[in-house]
Amino acid sequence: MSILEKTIVLLNDLPENEIEVIYSFVQFLTSKQTAEKIVDTESLEDILNKIVGAVPDTGKTLEEYRKERLKGRYENVD
Repeated sequence: MSILEKTIVLLNDLPENEIEVIYSFVQFLTSKQTAEKIVDTESLEDILNKIVGAVPDTGKTLEEYRKERLKGRYENVD
């Protein structure tokens, strides 16, 4: 006897209000599984490709970008 068949036998013995609770739980599990599939469809490479080019490259070094960003906020940036 399969697990599904065993479950059906058990469900037949339960009162209807308890079956509704089980049904709600199964719906929750399936919706959670569907949400996880949606999140997993986009690969890390796809996400990185969207980010690349968001900040234009002006040819500066990281240190130059840092100094530019911190200029005026702190006394000794240089």
